[in-house]
Amino acid sequence: MRAPGWYGAFLVGNMAMGAASALLPLYAYFLGGTAADVGALAAVGSLTNVLASLFWGKLADRTRRRRPFVVLSFAGFALAYGLLPLVGRPGPLYPLNVWVAFTWMASAQMAILFLLSSLPRELWERELGRFNAYCGVGWTLGLALGAVWVTVLVPLTGEAWGLRSLGVVVATLALVATGLAGRSIKDTGGKVEAPAFREFAATMGGYLYEILRYGPVQLYEVLRPSQVVRFLQGKTVFGPDLILVYYAGLLTFVGFSMVFAPFPVFVRQKLLWPNEFVFALYVAHHGVSVVAFSWARKAVARWGHRPVASLALVSRAGMFSALVFMGSGAKWALPALFGLFGATWAMFHLAMTAVVSRLSPAGQQGQGLGLYNAVAGLGSVLGSLGGGFLAEWIGFPAAFLSGAALLVLTLPILLVEGRPVP
Repeated sequence: MRAPGWYGAFLVGNMAMGAASALLPLYAYFLGGTAADVGALAAVGSLTNVLASLFWGKLADRTRRRRPFVVLSFAGFALAYGLLPLVGRPGPLYPLNVWVAFTWMASAQMAILFLLSSLPRELWERELGRFNAYCGVGWTLGLALGAVWVTVLVPLTGEAWGLRSLGVVVATLALVATGLAGRSIKDTGGKVEAPAFREFAATMGGYLYEILRYGPVQLYEVLRPSQVVRFLQGKTVFGPDLILVYYAGLLTFVGFSMVFAPFPVFVRQKLLWPNEFVFALYVAHHGVSVVAFSWARKAVARWGHRPVASLALVSRAGMFSALVFMGSGAKWALPALFGLFGATWAMFHLAMTAVVSRLSPAGQQGQGLGLYNAVAGLGSVLGSLGGGFLAEWIGFPAAFLSGAALLVLTLPILLVEGRPVP
């Protein structure tokens, strides 16, 4: 069965987003932004993702039309990056990032709903896996394009126009995605009812890809904001075992973001490596993570969910600590380390989403996964802010070691298992 034509629109759209994901922090640093600025920029984007997911999810429930939202989403993304060359200081990047995150989430929300409403239920698992593969490949290609672009253009035109022209390339890719979406997406008028969607979430819990980066799998529409607080207080029917998993997820994403949010500034400021090397590192991370999901599935089947997630955290804690000793001569060690980051991400994410979906009460798996995504978003906000300010005011080692320490502290919480994972 051939992939639907509209998958191509999201492949190109994810190429644009992949290139933009590394461009924004690098451009902020070029304009004089500090590690704290870059961390705050990432936090603003993560927070907007959470709020936009709630907004677009509610709106999606009231309409059966998907194409206008996807077209407007890609067009809004193109507008933002088309204006990037006009930005001459870090401050305006904050509203620009809010706009990008807000508009991008419209297509992320509608894509999954369009996919489910246009196919019989027995094809959901296979098609979502293929769709996520398209998005993952697009994201990695976008990072690779960014690496090649700045490698070629910066020596010829200087860093300023090398980065600004990449913003124009990103905008052009988003416009191409807009045209492809407008031509290929045909609204079917179908609607995914809540119970069926939750059954889908339970089935697909082990197959969800990197949500906040790849975009298409967002489950916030089943949430009310007050539910997150009630859940962490234990005032729901989910039970203490799942609450502990949520606390583990919160601490883990704080730890991850404390390291990764200020990392582009670390590479440029402390290691004195060029922009293209930052792009190359993220190509290694995302490329390996896409491939490693098949390995992670086998590891989970052999060793179990919690042991695999714990192994990923122990490995990442060690690698975060190793970053402290990285010097400018470690140009071969750091790409290998980022490849391992990608592999451990696949292990952790696959195991945790499976644990959450399996421990959630029957009929509420979608809500359970949605809460997990919300907690992950909150952790990303807190970690990006904390990591950026630690790196700026104390030093990058403080951010890296704090992130590692949080992962170690998470282990006892994650390994407490009052009720075995089925």
